[in-house]
Amino acid sequence: MPRPLSVLLEASCLGDGRRDAGIGRYASQLIEALRGVPDLEVTSSVPASPPWSEARPARFLRAQPHVLSDAIARHPHLVHGLGGEPVIAFPMSRQVVTLHDVEMWRSGASPGASGLARRLYGSVLAPALRSCAAIIAVSESTRSEAIATLGLVPGRIHVIPLGVGPVFSSRPKLRDARTAEALGLDEPFVLWVGSLRSRDPRKGLDTLLEAMERLPGGGPPLALAGALGPEADRIAAEAWRRHVRLVLCGPVEDTELASLYRQAAVVALPSTHEGFGLTALEAMACAAPLVATAVGNLPQLTLDVAVLVPPGDPGALAQGIQSVLVEPVRAARMRHAGADRASGYTWEQTAAMTAAVYREVAPGSRLPR
Repeated sequence: MPRPLSVLLEASCLGDGRRDAGIGRYASQLIEALRGVPDLEVTSSVPASPPWSEARPARFLRAQPHVLSDAIARHPHLVHGLGGEPVIAFPMSRQVVTLHDVEMWRSGASPGASGLARRLYGSVLAPALRSCAAIIAVSESTRSEAIATLGLVPGRIHVIPLGVGPVFSSRPKLRDARTAEALGLDEPFVLWVGSLRSRDPRKGLDTLLEAMERLPGGGPPLALAGALGPEADRIAAEAWRRHVRLVLCGPVEDTELASLYRQAAVVALPSTHEGFGLTALEAMACAAPLVATAVGNLPQLTLDVAVLVPPGDPGALAQGIQSVLVEPVRAARMRHAGADRASGYTWEQTAAMTAAVYREVAPGSRLPR
C-alpha cells in the first residue's frame, strides 16, 4: 500500500503566548480536524520548553532547531507552518505556511535593539515565504495584503477561512446564567475576548475603554475574557481611572466562553486590524450581537450582521454599542442573523481545504483526491 501523505505541523505557537490567542485556536482546532482526514498522517512539532522571550524573533529562534530535528527524524512529505513561519533549513518547495496577517511588514518598526531584531526577522521571513510551495491566507483581505506587501505569487496563495467548533452554539444552556453570575456579571454586560498577557495596540482596548466611559450613566460592565498578564493590570488601572466597571474573567474554558457569548448584551471587537476575526465568528455562532471595526476581513466576514464602526474612534464605537443596548428588536435580529451567518464555517471544512492544498503541492503524493 502507498504511504499516506505525511505532514509535519510546525506548531510552536502552542508552546508560547500565542496559544491563548487566535493563532493558538487555529492551530489546535486544525490539528484535531486534520487527524480525521483519510489517508493523511499529521504530526505536531512543539518545543518542549517556552522561548526566553515572547518577542517574535526569540520565538522563531527557539522553534527552528526543534522542528528541523523533527523533520529530519520523520521525513515528511511536507512541513506546514501553522503560525506563519517556514523552516529555514528545510526545502521551501516542500513547505506550506499559513499567513494570518502581514501587519509586521506593514507597520513601522520600533526603535532600538528590539526593532532591529524584528526587522532582521522580517527580512529573513519575506524571501522564504516567496519560495514556499504554497501559502494559505486566512481571508481574501490577507491574500491581497500579502501580494501587495510581500510580493507573493498570486497562484501560490490559497484562501482558506477558519472554522468554529460545535461548542460555540446559539442554543442556550442551563449553565449560561450561572457562568455569568459566578463572575459577578448579574446584569447586561459588554464582552471582549482575547489575550491580556502583553500589550498589543492593534486590539484597540484603549479605544474600547474610552467608548465605555462615554456611554450614558457609565454604561454596563465591561467583561474581558482571556489570559491575564501585565496588560490586564494596565487595563484595570485605566478602567479605574475612567470609572469604567471592569470584570477580568481570566482564561475560561470553551464551554464557559460560549456561555459568556450567549449572555453578553454586546460583543465588542475594536481592533485596528483583523486578518480573519475568529472572535467575531465565535460571537456570531453563539448569537451574540456584535459591534466591530470595519477593518481587515471583518466587513466580509460579518456582512450585514454586525454594527461596523471606524477603527480608533471611541465616539463611533460608543454609539454603536449604545444602539444595540437600547434597541432589543435590532439586537434580536442580529442574534438570529449572526448564527445563520456562522453556520457555514466549520473546522472540518478548513481541514478538507487544507488537505487539498497538501495534495496539490506534495512531491510524489498518492493521496486520493
